[in-house]
Amino acid sequence: MTEKMKDDLMDKAAIQTAILKGTHFRRAIREYRAQAVSEADLNYILEVGRMSPSSIGLLDWRVLVFENDAKWDQVRQHAWGAQKSIEHAADKFIVFVAQKEVRYDQSAIQELFTSRGFNQAQMDKATARYRSFQLNDMEIPYDDARGFFDWAAKQTYIAMGMMMSAASAIGIDSCAIEGFNRAEVNQVLVEQGLIDSAKESACLMMSLGYRLNDPKRPQEKLSMDDFVKFVK
Repeated sequence: MTEKMKDDLMDKAAIQTAILKGTHFRRAIREYRAQAVSEADLNYILEVGRMSPSSIGLLDWRVLVFENDAKWDQVRQHAWGAQKSIEHAADKFIVFVAQKEVRYDQSAIQELFTSRGFNQAQMDKATARYRSFQLNDMEIPYDDARGFFDWAAKQTYIAMGMMMSAASAIGIDSCAIEGFNRAEVNQVLVEQGLIDSAKESACLMMSLGYRLNDPKRPQEKLSMDDFVKFVK
């Protein structure tokens, strides 16, 4: 075994250890101590989210990072899942915003084809493929706007999961937040000039910071035997 191979194996083992350590450290934290997430650490977490995978590579979402307490407080009033503690609030709150027009014949997907340099024949072929995927495989009715938005919103869960894992690997806590009134939050974001509600909508939130206290109960997870069935 060459020295490079040894180094690669050591790097692999170190990476696995860091990820698993972070995974076991990660909990849904709702009360945080007054400690800021550094700009470098925040940018690292955001970069992991930016580079996360999405269905057909659509990249049909973006994030709003709230660092302004007054503006976040306007949003939080409509997010019961973020009101566990006001006194011990997280340092950062992130709102995931997904596009609405993601049907195979709407702007998001057609613009994706254009950005990839497709000619007309390629665009027609890809459009037909994704039409079948969405209408037949995913079974989303053509006129079901909520169904298409929900498909787009699913992609944000992939990104958030990666961001939470990236955060926990360096000792930063987080919490996924689904408890909010979407229409009311969207109205606030429109008033703040942050979204165009005709084209996009808030779909998920997460907090970032450092836990105030360690959780009182251990993690509750399935055993490996219950979680996995190997099909041979």
